Amino acid sequence: MEKESNKTIFNKSFNIKKINNLDFNLHQHSLYELVCISKGELKLTIDFQVYNLKPNTIYIIKPGQVHQWIQDGFPDDCKGIIFHFSKDFLPSYNMVNQLYEESSFPIIELPKHTFDNISLLILMLEEEQNNSLNAYLFGSILEYVLKFKKSSENLYYKDERIYLLLDLIEKNFINEKSAAFYARELDLTTKRLNELTKKYLNKTVSSLIFERNIIEIKRELTYSNLTIAKISDKLGFNTSSHFSKFFKQNTSYSPLEFREQKKLMYK
Repeated sequence: MEKESNKTIFNKSFNIKKINNLDFNLHQHSLYELVCISKGELKLTIDFQVYNLKPNTIYIIKPGQVHQWIQDGFPDDCKGIIFHFSKDFLPSYNMVNQLYEESSFPIIELPKHTFDNISLLILMLEEEQNNSLNAYLFGSILEYVLKFKKSSENLYYKDERIYLLLDLIEKNFINEKSAAFYARELDLTTKRLNELTKKYLNKTVSSLIFERNIIEIKRELTYSNLTIAKISDKLGFNTSSHFSKFFKQNTSYSPLEFREQKKLMYK
């Protein structure tokens, strides 16, 4: 992005802002987020995992994900754009579903020439005042990202059932916590599904389900004011004691200890 406009586009379903105009507080929101970094290196936490952001890289953040920009060491010369958007803004939901809903990976590293092409579309979008045309321009950006994402992910996962499994877990992890359920949904034995997840993810099906539950528990403990009992009920646990035992077994903290720790960290 050699040239950068000073304009900020904003409406309830789509907005753009510069990377140097950030909210450094821990937050989450109901819109999808696409971060494009063109210069500088900085850090971002997404669901309590720290990511190093580099030039020519795209980061995708789903609605509801708790995230925070790390202010310490933030570079003065950093350049980039952050998009927030709803599905309703785009002429087709399909791209959003493929880019955000069918993958758990937030980082997409692009070749410089691909990122340069996206940068040209961003400049056009920043100058355009027509919302309908903005939607098509932004859709073109997503198409670029999705095309490269698919080609790069093929190097990692050559079995579509892995993506189907991740999508099933995302949709059902609160009510369905057993590996057998997901195996049945994919018409596989639990043993065969575990073989696939160990091959491609080096994890068991149960560990994937547990990890997704832990992320959601951490979100609630950090970002909501619900009691431990209400969080337990909301996330499908039979009792508060079972909920607390599950969380401590997977994090070494009790829910209350984790909540107090995050209060000190983010106050």
